[in-house]
Amino acid sequence: MNERKVIWPEPILGKLHSFSSEHYTAEESYDHIVQFILETEDLLLNPVIGKTYTEEFGEFKGLTRIVVKRFRVYYKAIDDLIVIAAVCFPGEQ
Repeated sequence: MNERKVIWPEPILGKLHSFSSEHYTAEESYDHIVQFILETEDLLLNPVIGKTYTEEFGEFKGLTRIVVKRFRVYYKAIDDLIVIAAVCFPGEQ
């Protein structure tokens, strides 16, 4: 059995680096994003993912969605690779 791997494309990482909140300092925002990435990878690397939903309509039709820390993560699983397609911040449409 091959090892699963999560791929975070550069545009997604750039968007995550731009995350800020009026309730957090820059360092707290960074820590929040790092924790979000770690939790997301833990969930996605689990072979039995139970909190997923496949979009049936709209911009992300056909992609699988999971919610981590109120962030919506859209991804596509290709064999043992999980490619993150989009991340929506809390409150973002």
